[in-house]
Amino acid sequence: MEGLTVERKGNVEVITLNRPEVMNALTYDMVQGLGDLFEAAQADDDIRALLLTGAGRAFSTGADLTGKGSARKDAHTPLGMRISTFGYSRMVNSIWALEKPVVCAVNGTAAGASCNLALSCDLVLAADTAKFIQVFVRRGLIPDGGGTYFLPRLVGLPRAKQLMLLGEDLPASRALEWGLIYNVVPADKLMDEAMEMAKRLAAGPTRAIGMIKSMLNRSLESDLAAALEREASLQGIAAGTGDFIEGVMSFLEKRPPAFKGR
Repeated sequence: MEGLTVERKGNVEVITLNRPEVMNALTYDMVQGLGDLFEAAQADDDIRALLLTGAGRAFSTGADLTGKGSARKDAHTPLGMRISTFGYSRMVNSIWALEKPVVCAVNGTAAGASCNLALSCDLVLAADTAKFIQVFVRRGLIPDGGGTYFLPRLVGLPRAKQLMLLGEDLPASRALEWGLIYNVVPADKLMDEAMEMAKRLAAGPTRAIGMIKSMLNRSLESDLAAALEREASLQGIAAGTGDFIEGVMSFLEKRPPAFKGR
């Protein structure tokens, strides 16, 4: 898949944005490919967690607007931009709706649509050299890729306006301080830490994790009564899984659980 590499490490699928010569700028084909990969992961029981990262010195600088190579020739036109935005929406929603955890290792600059791609993931770790940029205003554009949804919920409306209206760089250390990401680690330790996190999630009760993710995502739009009703409904489903039985048995037998993701 051009611009993307995919590797399976146990029950973890590692997806790498792989155009380091152009700082992993996203082509239309890459965006479509990411949507395909995350949607396919839902139906693959062997995948129990995913890890997304970038090759080289950047995570991604966002959309490739050059029209060169595999980029859309009309990427900078109104119609081309609209078509691309639909692609970003599908890409981000495929992560948000996926009932499996997605770890993002931001190894460098994450700008524009790629910044919001990172924010759509469940746990975001960043290298201490990384930075996040809502670059859209610098190009005379509005944020896409779900940024206007994710950012206010993560950092609050005043800070979201600051980042989007001014287009300022946000260093990883400040992103952590603001609650935008999960953790910051030394650049040379990033992939080790991210893989450790992904493996830990992959060894967990996959169906329960998926339901937790779904409930938390919906909690942003629901009231307490709706949340309580959903908890009761999904708890009944969770109690019917093999991993629930294993969780109880491992507790009674005083041993670590060996979840199977079923």
